[in-house]
Amino acid sequence: MVCSACGASNPDSSSLCRQCGRGLGSRDDAQTVLLDEGARGHVAPASGTSPAIALGPVSSQPGTMGPPGFAPGSQFGRYRIEALLGEGGMGAVYRAVDTELDRTVALKLVRPELATSPQAMQRFKQELLLASRITHKNVLRIHDLGDWNGVKFISMAFVEGMDLSGLLDREGRLPIERALHFTRQLCAALDAAHSEGVVHRDLKPQNILIDRADNLYVSDFGLAKSLEAEISMGTRTGQILGTPRYMSPEQVEAREVDARTDLYALGLIACEMFTGELPFRGDSAMQLMYQRVMEPPRDPRAAHPELPEYIANVILKCLEKDPARRYRSAREILADLDAQSAPRPAARPGAQTISLQIPKPTRRGVLWTCAAAAVVAGTLAVVPTTRHAIRGMLPGGRTAQQASIRYYMAVLPLTVAGDEDALRYLAEGVVDSLTAKLGGLHDVYVASNVSPSMAQRPNEQIASALGVGILVRGTIASAGDDVSVTIKAEDVKAHRVLLSQVYQGVRKDFLTVEDQVFNGLVNALVIRRSDEERARTTLRPTQDVEAYDLYMKGRDKLHGTWSLANGVAAARFFEEATQRDGGFALAYAGLADACVRMWQENHDAQLLERARNAAEQARRLNDRLAEVHTSLGTIDSHTGLTDGAIIELKRALQLAPNSDEVWRRLGFVYGNGGHYEDEASAYREAVRINPYFWANHSGLGTSYLDLGRNENALAEFQQAARLAPPDVPTGWANSGSALYRLGRLEECVNAFQKAISISPKASYYSFLGVAYFYEGRLAEATQAFETAVKKDPNQVQSWVNLGDAYRQSASREKASEAYDRAVALAYRALETNDKNANALGILATAYAKKGDIDKAAKFIAQARQLDPKDNDLMYRDAVVRAVAGDIPKALETLKQAGQNGYTIFEARTDPEWAAVRSRPEFTVLFQTVQEKSAR
Repeated sequence: MVCSACGASNPDSSSLCRQCGRGLGSRDDAQTVLLDEGARGHVAPASGTSPAIALGPVSSQPGTMGPPGFAPGSQFGRYRIEALLGEGGMGAVYRAVDTELDRTVALKLVRPELATSPQAMQRFKQELLLASRITHKNVLRIHDLGDWNGVKFISMAFVEGMDLSGLLDREGRLPIERALHFTRQLCAALDAAHSEGVVHRDLKPQNILIDRADNLYVSDFGLAKSLEAEISMGTRTGQILGTPRYMSPEQVEAREVDARTDLYALGLIACEMFTGELPFRGDSAMQLMYQRVMEPPRDPRAAHPELPEYIANVILKCLEKDPARRYRSAREILADLDAQSAPRPAARPGAQTISLQIPKPTRRGVLWTCAAAAVVAGTLAVVPTTRHAIRGMLPGGRTAQQASIRYYMAVLPLTVAGDEDALRYLAEGVVDSLTAKLGGLHDVYVASNVSPSMAQRPNEQIASALGVGILVRGTIASAGDDVSVTIKAEDVKAHRVLLSQVYQGVRKDFLTVEDQVFNGLVNALVIRRSDEERARTTLRPTQDVEAYDLYMKGRDKLHGTWSLANGVAAARFFEEATQRDGGFALAYAGLADACVRMWQENHDAQLLERARNAAEQARRLNDRLAEVHTSLGTIDSHTGLTDGAIIELKRALQLAPNSDEVWRRLGFVYGNGGHYEDEASAYREAVRINPYFWANHSGLGTSYLDLGRNENALAEFQQAARLAPPDVPTGWANSGSALYRLGRLEECVNAFQKAISISPKASYYSFLGVAYFYEGRLAEATQAFETAVKKDPNQVQSWVNLGDAYRQSASREKASEAYDRAVALAYRALETNDKNANALGILATAYAKKGDIDKAAKFIAQARQLDPKDNDLMYRDAVVRAVAGDIPKALETLKQAGQNGYTIFEARTDPEWAAVRSRPEFTVLFQTVQEKSAR
């Protein structure tokens, strides 16, 4: 018999292979050198004929006994066990229900003897941390690493279906269209992982899962290693990791591996899907490894003559022995598949001598090095001087960049002469196009987002305020389909006109007008462009003029008032643009931004998934657009992927280093991740770039609130209110928040009333209600909270506030219903982002006030662990302890919140502190905090 695991021939009918010890007839290829594998793709029967998938090699069937105490129906912490799916080298795998989030998951348990092994647990932590960085619909999501009653486990998404190995066993060669469908999804999954710097290193059909709708999921990044970590470790020699049947030549030779290693495995898997066979065969694992390096792969058309040539060429290019000859990225494979065109593989070099280094396995070595690298990385992250030194070397570091800048300019909003509604979006398109193209030139600085009110000031004032020397003004007019744009560029200090020109064109070819304006300005200023810059600024985003017109209309809606209706309208325009031109990357990025805007209004998690799909498509089409990485970074930030968001936004800054918008978004991400000093630095950079855009000051004020610098925050918010257009209430609302922190409640009420008079948003009513509540104006507070939840029933904090008002007025039943609504909304938020510390804090508060102290304590502990510096969470923690009756710890935590800038004056009227206020230590605490604030 021939062993399908290692390919060895076995002369007798023994049930075990003499070469690898596996069961004959099994497709389990998991002969992994050096590293013991954890549980892998196990197929378990489900209802009907389709099986269910968890992660684990088959060593027991569902229904057999696993560890004692895990019978179907039993409770394991928050999980209810439903079935044993299998057992592998690392432990048993169960299908279970997460009773708190009401979802089916797969639980991978750790065998007790391994749970005490630091090396094994390091591997589990590595699996969780790396996989959690990859958020993509074709990557199986890992939810949590936990410990319950001494049993360590990982919970992950559960997929109803089977693994690709079982599918190939059952059906053999797949139809070409189905194999293409799977190959495209596999490319998308690998592209997402590689974009995070993660290489799988052990890709094979067993850890590729297929659901009933033919959706593909790549699982088990447990052997993956971050490229960044590998660079830090600085050693790979002699380490062979992977499965011989799907191992790359560089793995065989124990050489350095990167993303192209996974692309080699993809080529093998694609060959198996399209032809039913692998291009290499051998009698042993060593022969398979030898062939990888010494022999060329068979042409897939030898096994399937009808296979299209371009598919065969794609497979063979993936299987090049030299990684430099392979595709550089999964995106390139997708491009060739979509174009149905791939070059013939280059002539391969002749035979070569190889040396297989297979060292004796050890229990230390790599894992200790990984641990050391993690310690070093952690040290760099927490030592301020080192961290800031590193930031200066990353994309966006500005000292060297500014030294080469020759032109400091501002593009002012164009004046519309004629039909405002018909021309405004074209005027904004010219400004956006000029700002984006000029901002991408190494020797040009452009102040963006200049408000119309600023543009009305004298030239000298504008130039002085923005720190620029050249102002670009213009007027746009139309007559029927004809459009004219008049542009004037002036050197303010020298009082010299550098350009005064009229550019004419037609609406249907407005791209040409924009090109003429940009080229005219560059030529007039004699701006020198590198070849790369010339190519980038010459390349049009689309050749379809109607698609571009739709794109500009979408951007106009996004520039307009922040509302759900504008988000929907923008998304419609962008979607129509992509339907006209499927290669229009900017339109996909715009669609992503519009979906995020809609999500921020109604919190529908599907909108974030739609946004990510659009942004990923934009990246596949053009990775050199700052807008693409800005969109991806924003989505990552909203889904709790702080590290990924920072990476994307720094990439955007590398492409557009003078963009205050990207610096603002980076500041937001730092703040969400609890990096408050970095948050303030990013917003200060945005303010420095454009000190007259109100949103930059608003962001900086927010960072000061996070740092407890409430007076500084108020100054920035007041500046934002002065700079913002009359119809933008943000500066007033944020000023109200700062005044509340400072205990100036009457002024706080006035500020929120001013914001509401401009825009009666639900959140403003909720904040106004809080001020009323702590002023003792309970009836007005209740009315404000009721208005807030009526205007936006999805705003979770408003329901907590309303519950507090009802509870204070002895409406216990109404209070309980309000808290229940808050709990439901908080859980919904956690489904989108399970690292949402604010949602966890709200859960803790609601549960405490409902009387469930155990849940409250658990959730506030999780929130504080995610963001230990957040002073709002400190106060919530203090309230939970006060409700629980732990007065000493409550006072200690309240003091911590006050020392970090939280307004603990509210504890004087907060009902939760009623039993504590008479204590002497409560009075002393207030005096201490007030003295600190006065200083």
